[in-house]
Amino acid sequence: MDQKYTDNTPSNEVKRLIAEIDYLHQNIHFLKGRIESIQRHCKHIFFETPGMRKCHKCGFAESTYY
Repeated sequence: MDQKYTDNTPSNEVKRLIAEIDYLHQNIHFLKGRIESIQRHCKHIFFETPGMRKCHKCGFAESTYY
């Protein structure tokens, strides 16, 4: 007896999930841009450790290993 492949996942749910993923990707891109803008215009107040420094105000961090 041959067994046929059947997909029990409702296609509407799959389409909705794909649309939600697309929306979230766009939102992530927008929010990353906002973070970059905030960090670019921040007057940093750094907390420094031997290997890195991080701004208290905006969270910008960079390595101090050169």
